[in-house]
Amino acid sequence: MLARLAWRLLSTPVLMLALVFFVTLAVDMGREGGWGALSSALPSATRFTVGYLKRLSHGELGVTVSGQRAVAGQPVSSELRRALPKSLGLLATALALAALMGLTLGVGAACWRSSRLSQLLLFASVLGVSTPSFFAAMLLVWLVLWLYRSTGVHLLPISGFGWDGHLILPALVLAGRPAATVTRLSCQALVEILEADYIRTAVAKGLRPPVLILRHVLRNAGVPLLTTLGVSLRFSLAILPLVEYIFSWPGIGLRLLEGVQKQDANTVVGMTLPLVMLFVLVNLLLEALYPLVDPRLRATEVGAA
Repeated sequence: MLARLAWRLLSTPVLMLALVFFVTLAVDMGREGGWGALSSALPSATRFTVGYLKRLSHGELGVTVSGQRAVAGQPVSSELRRALPKSLGLLATALALAALMGLTLGVGAACWRSSRLSQLLLFASVLGVSTPSFFAAMLLVWLVLWLYRSTGVHLLPISGFGWDGHLILPALVLAGRPAATVTRLSCQALVEILEADYIRTAVAKGLRPPVLILRHVLRNAGVPLLTTLGVSLRFSLAILPLVEYIFSWPGIGLRLLEGVQKQDANTVVGMTLPLVMLFVLVNLLLEALYPLVDPRLRATEVGAA
């Protein structure tokens, strides 16, 4: 495990270098006219990457493009300090909601796997995985507006920032597909475990269902559940800019799209790097948690050593 963690840490600078270069190359090609400008964009992207890494080593992320000649751009680091907590709070809320909903529905579907309720939950999970996030967002916005026009009840804000009702709709959209994925995969993993011989023996001995689920079933399904949560985070990071744009949530995703619109390489790279680093850190955390959750992995590593 230590070798894998060390390899991931050593590969992170290479990932950052490739990220800065290819993001800058895409911005330069978009500014100069597409694929036909590849030959001229390559040297420009190379020079920007070298200069950016030098500034990054001193803690500087460059300056944003203001869009107005009379107004100076703001430091990207200042924009990042304002936007990052908003995005992290939204992601944390969405993933906690997805884990809670997904595990609850997955456990229910697995425990009552022969009932129509289980089939209904699994069908809903497939529907949730198949529904595009932008469609779910627009559907929720339409539902809130329809309710307001029909009854005059202003149920939830549909745009803007706030750690109150403003958080609910974007968090629901971010949590929707991950919750459906956790429901479906956790149900599959739990069904296999519930049909194992040692679980049947525990049931025959009169072990109470809550104790059985918490101590034996969920722990043995820990690795696939953690993997599912990691995949859910990857998807949430991918759709974060879209969700923040639809709901006008002033996080790094919205700032990233604004940088793309202005063809501002400093902003695009500066807002993309934290998302990539967050994904790398979560993967490292999952690698460290796997042997703690499943003792069989520790035994395998000891035997291999």
